[in-house]
Amino acid sequence: MKVRVSAVYEQSDEILCMKYIYGGKDVFSLPGGGAEKDMPLQEVLAKEWMEELGINVDIGNVILIGEAPAGKQYPRTLHIVFEVAEIHGIPRVQQEATCSLDVAWVPVKKLPDLALYPDVGKQLYAYFTAESRHTLTFIKSLRAARFRKREGAIKNHEQHEFPV
Repeated sequence: MKVRVSAVYEQSDEILCMKYIYGGKDVFSLPGGGAEKDMPLQEVLAKEWMEELGINVDIGNVILIGEAPAGKQYPRTLHIVFEVAEIHGIPRVQQEATCSLDVAWVPVKKLPDLALYPDVGKQLYAYFTAESRHTLTFIKSLRAARFRKREGAIKNHEQHEFPV
């Protein structure tokens, strides 16, 4: 399974997207990219935003996680969408790093019907129009926990002890 991280930045009821044209139609994308081995996800995002848009960003919490099934040309993909807390600079498409045509500020009210990659327009609309926004806490580095069987474990109902 491929893991793709992206992030959304909202300002004045608009979100920052990258604009493409596929099949003669406008298509929009949340900036991001594929996870890289041995690179923390938030670092991948910061790198992608710098490469594609020429800006530094402060990455916030995870707001959406979704799985896309495999297609003819694409593997099954786990999409993790973070929120950008702040941007530093003016976003401009970096042509050497992307085939995006332009930066687009898309009104939140248009999200439910927007051709957006990943396909999370309805969920983003619900998130940005909710009275209180719910995020998931992203834990950067979980300790690799090893566990051992407890002595006297009941047969077929083994109990485990986890380190604290």
